[in-house]
Amino acid sequence: MNPDILMQLFKGLSATDVTKTVHTEPYAAISPSRPELNQAGKVVLVTGGGTGVGFNIAKAFIRASADTVIIIGRRADVLEKAASDLRQEAMSVGTSTKIINRPVDVLDSTQTNEFWEYLAAQGVTVDVFVANVGKSSVPKSLIELGAARVWEDFEINVKSPLYWTEKFYTQPGDKKKYLINVSSSVIHMAGYPGVGDRPAYVLTKMAGTMFFQLTAQQVTPEKMQVISLHPGSIYSTGWEAVGLKIPRESFDSDDLCGAFAVWAATDEARFLHGRFAWASWDVEELATGELRKRIDEDPYFLRTSISGLNSTNLS
Repeated sequence: MNPDILMQLFKGLSATDVTKTVHTEPYAAISPSRPELNQAGKVVLVTGGGTGVGFNIAKAFIRASADTVIIIGRRADVLEKAASDLRQEAMSVGTSTKIINRPVDVLDSTQTNEFWEYLAAQGVTVDVFVANVGKSSVPKSLIELGAARVWEDFEINVKSPLYWTEKFYTQPGDKKKYLINVSSSVIHMAGYPGVGDRPAYVLTKMAGTMFFQLTAQQVTPEKMQVISLHPGSIYSTGWEAVGLKIPRESFDSDDLCGAFAVWAATDEARFLHGRFAWASWDVEELATGELRKRIDEDPYFLRTSISGLNSTNLS
């Protein structure tokens, strides 16, 4: 990819002015060690928890003293290594969090059903579900990719979150549930350099985020609190592979999205039910002042819709 376009893309994943303060690392209000955010007694399930964003979110819930953290993914060896690292993390921060790792292909309905049956047989009820599995796409138009290839992306970015959310929500019991959807800023950057040339990813990630938004409209936050987040500009070797060579410290901290996810899985974040937020936005600014007023009064703010329209009228 052209280096200039790569740099524009990187900036687009990190530059934002929604809140005056934009964070690149965890801060006091979302610190997993904050007593008000404590996850003691909760079972947390993270799909795609063996690497990257999912692993860092799992680590944050350990720091918040979750009772159990379950990570799943397709590669058993990757999960084993991640689980070992997470157990070391629990020891280093002094929590008794139990780590469970299970190889599961989220697209396989048989494996999915067997996983939830396993949890039920163990008497385990998931309190927090982090929907983190997703698939990017190659830089080709939708027509060039063809219906069959594009539909593969729908399977993983829309169908699998829908099916797993169904399993999560229909667990027995009346205890409040928390659902965190790891989305992406690409859903509102379709015309941005480096984003628009991967339309299958934009299309399916937008559709997946819309699914969570519509689910939140039909489920009260007292039953299941649903929040979608953009994890930020997270470092990975993939950036270097495509030619972006900038210092590691230019990226957001690996711990930022995890800390934000912990905060989002508490009642402090209830006002964002059904909405989309960046992990780098300052939560105290979101929760107060003009931003909070707009969140409370504008049903379209921080939700997917048609830009320029508010219901049937100009916004």
